[in-house]
Amino acid sequence: MKSKNLSKIIKILKSKGFKNIELNPIIETKYIRNQKLKKYLFTFRDEKSNKTYALRPDLSLMSLIQFSKSKINKKTKISYAGESYRKNKTINSQIGWEIYNSKNQSDEYEVIKNSIDVYKKITEKRGCLRINNLELLSSIVNQLEIPSRWKTRVLNEIYNKRYFYEVLKRLETNVDEAKIEVDKKLYNKMKNLNPNTLIGNRTIKDIITRFETKVYKQPRPLDGKRSVKIIKNFLKLKCPIEKAPKLLSEFFKKNELNIKISNNYFPIRKNNVGNLRIEFNSSEIPDVEIYSGLYFSITNQNFSKMISGGVFNKLSSSLELRQINAVGAAINLS
Repeated sequence: MKSKNLSKIIKILKSKGFKNIELNPIIETKYIRNQKLKKYLFTFRDEKSNKTYALRPDLSLMSLIQFSKSKINKKTKISYAGESYRKNKTINSQIGWEIYNSKNQSDEYEVIKNSIDVYKKITEKRGCLRINNLELLSSIVNQLEIPSRWKTRVLNEIYNKRYFYEVLKRLETNVDEAKIEVDKKLYNKMKNLNPNTLIGNRTIKDIITRFETKVYKQPRPLDGKRSVKIIKNFLKLKCPIEKAPKLLSEFFKKNELNIKISNNYFPIRKNNVGNLRIEFNSSEIPDVEIYSGLYFSITNQNFSKMISGGVFNKLSSSLELRQINAVGAAINLS
């Protein structure tokens, strides 16, 4: 991105009341919970503190950690600029803008509106702003008649499309009773063995417990096809944002799901703003486990993602930090 565009973005954010902060270039690895990020860290060990650190792989994560160490409890608007480092990609330069201790939907709207203003300032080309809310899929899965362990597996894999659809494929496959009978015979034999004996790095006790959970306590549904069909059909939903509440309400009613959607469910309700088309897209899901509610992205006419962001209210507690409600976005500069 040309330096003139960089200065334009900084000027916009400053005019909106965002205060720029300098981010620490390193992060203690205990804060990296995402398995994808862990594989691509540049790490080193500090012998004095006996702690392992890494070059920051994500700027938003670094920003949240730094803010959590402050004692600020009021709504705060910050911005940052810098590079993140991962082994699987070149140096990634970003500018981000975030609202901490956010309180209501107006903060979500402000972050989206700022994202639109940034896009309009750097290009006159048409693009698309896609909006989703990850809580929708979570609500659907939690109402389906499938065992809790399967609900957890489905929701845990939504950030990884490959494994997500593998889980769905296994869920919709009917149980092979013949194979279960064979497993039951092995199970009965194992009950007579020393529970601490290791088989494939697992103890007999652990294998027996997992088998009992799968077959007796939380068996796979005899017909998981209906549940998988509902999930897959939901992930096909998309429409102009103005029509989204009606489309979702009809979908939930048709599939007998007790989920209510108000007309003002989404923070923005216009189909077009400037050179951007705005749509609801249920398949708009981030690649990393940061966001827990609203998620959006802005792509140009070549379908290249330029800006993305959303709500990450649960991230601070998952990192064992003080609770911080947050919403933000970032644009890639390289």
